[in-house]
Amino acid sequence: MGYITGKSSSKLAKVKVNLPLLLAASVLPDVDLLMRFLMHRGPTHSLITITVLMIPFFVVYRKQAIPYYAALLSHIFIGDFFTGGIQLFWPLSQGWFGALNIDVNGLTNVIVELVLFFLTLPIMYKLGDLQSLLKPHNKNWALIIPLGAVLGPLLAVGRGQEYALPTLLVVPSLFFIGLFAYSMFVELRAEHNQDADKLQPSNTS
Repeated sequence: MGYITGKSSSKLAKVKVNLPLLLAASVLPDVDLLMRFLMHRGPTHSLITITVLMIPFFVVYRKQAIPYYAALLSHIFIGDFFTGGIQLFWPLSQGWFGALNIDVNGLTNVIVELVLFFLTLPIMYKLGDLQSLLKPHNKNWALIIPLGAVLGPLLAVGRGQEYALPTLLVVPSLFFIGLFAYSMFVELRAEHNQDADKLQPSNTS
């Protein structure tokens, strides 16, 4: 959903978007999973927190920041808002807001995610975004963030943890892990080749 909302808003705002950075932004609210002192879906999922943190980017980049803001909001409003709720107005309110309360590991959520996966792939291909991820780009390293976001739940499969990945979502997860890893490898190889070229002595007549 971060990809869809980000790309849609970039079209409306008539700005270009950096795909690796967009995908990274779409999962950034879940950084709280790495911070034990923060409650999951708390401060980092707050509309106020996200908006305040984005203000400097809007000041510097103006409407170019819109797609990344949209990707961040899609995470909390389209994802977590319907699957357990979030502290939407932290720090002004500690209350939790949500709707439907769909089980993350339930069949309904799994089906929705599978449908989105199979709908998004042809869109990414038609727009050339899949192809762009197979080429070196100076922002490919940002994909380590969505790679970690996909890899974490995959490693918890079968362990009965609350955020373990449902078995039906293993294949889509493996696809994105392979895509992100290959994209970063391509970037690493390109940088290595550039460094090697710089070290080679130039021919002089």
